[in-house]
Amino acid sequence: MKSTLLSKLLLFSIVPILGICDDIFTPLKMPNFSPEKASLGMKLYRDAKFSEQKRSCDSCHNLYLNSSGASVRNGEIPTILNAYYIERYSGGNFFPSLNERIKTSVLSPKELASSKEKIELIITQNIAYKREFKKLYGKANFENFVDALGEYLKSKTTINSKFDRVLRDEEKFSESEFKGYLLFIELCSYCHNGANLGTNSYAKVPNKNLNFNPNTRIANYRSHTYKRVPTLRNITKTAPYINGEYSLTRSIKFLFRDVFDYSLDDDDLQNLLDFLATL
Repeated sequence: MKSTLLSKLLLFSIVPILGICDDIFTPLKMPNFSPEKASLGMKLYRDAKFSEQKRSCDSCHNLYLNSSGASVRNGEIPTILNAYYIERYSGGNFFPSLNERIKTSVLSPKELASSKEKIELIITQNIAYKREFKKLYGKANFENFVDALGEYLKSKTTINSKFDRVLRDEEKFSESEFKGYLLFIELCSYCHNGANLGTNSYAKVPNKNLNFNPNTRIANYRSHTYKRVPTLRNITKTAPYINGEYSLTRSIKFLFRDVFDYSLDDDDLQNLLDFLATL
């Protein structure tokens, strides 16, 4: 491994080992939310009437395909699970709240492509929506539409993984999980940390040249791009991964070889996979 990267990783990774900083990893907690508003938000999430292109939030973040809301097409659409705990959003933007990010998604021509006027017209003319908004909010308007979607996303927080239980001292790692955890701390926690184990920073990642040599089957990595560090929560359920890769094993090998310049043996790889499964 390159010495500069190794020194940074070791400097950072010694902190959680010594227990100096408690918030390197923290167990997920269920956000406060209204089940009734979340139920309304689920209906809005699945409704394509609000989009000029007749698509819904569910069209891209489809929970039926792999239960995560992550795109299975190209890997560019992230999971919606634990969205409440995202700190940095795609596009390099920081939003002060989940609801502010939802507004951007709803109005963006590249996403839902709706408008405040269109949304308010629908929810005030649709008798069922109007009645439900009046009951829960007192008024059917754009702000309450966004809030209902936010309540629904809060409800998609996945608490109580084995990793959470270990952090709360309720359970212990197996031997292989613990070895994978130590390797993760040493090599991965520099980027993947916090409650969401990611989504709080950006990293430079090699782009995969898809026009690789068909004879040698070797791909060249000639350019880099800055991407938001993804959450590793539910990682075994949120394929595709980096560069559209569907195999978690191959994704890990790519990252360690091309990003970390680190030789990962078979035992280390299996231990790391066992640890990631606890997330």
